[in-house]
Amino acid sequence: MKFLRFVWKLFVMASVFGIGYIIGREHSFEEEEMWEEEAEKDSKSETGAAGGAGVDKEFTYENANATKVSIVGDFNNWNKDTNQLTKDNGVWKTSINLKPGKHEYQFVINDTDWVVDPKSGTPVKNKYEGMNSVVEVG
Repeated sequence: MKFLRFVWKLFVMASVFGIGYIIGREHSFEEEEMWEEEAEKDSKSETGAAGGAGVDKEFTYENANATKVSIVGDFNNWNKDTNQLTKDNGVWKTSINLKPGKHEYQFVINDTDWVVDPKSGTPVKNKYEGMNSVVEVG
């Protein structure tokens, strides 16, 4: 009798674990599909699916204490290693060719601090409850 109780408990625990595992994997697949859709949407905007020629836009940032400044945004898939700014007379500068439309971005200071552009006007809320700067290219 004790053996049957043990087997029954083992069966119930294995069933609960199996159902939990399946539900967890289902949720992960849904998240992966959302990420793939977002990546596809981003890649279309990067390749100019909307059409039109790019426009060179200069970005500047002033920070005397910074040792490294980069710019991240929807135009470079938020990659801090893609667009590094160079320091010129105390001002960090770069020029990026952007497709027409609105682009969200931030500066990354010393590879750790993500900040909005103080010169960009009114920032917008991002999906992480933070703020992004916006630049509009005509």
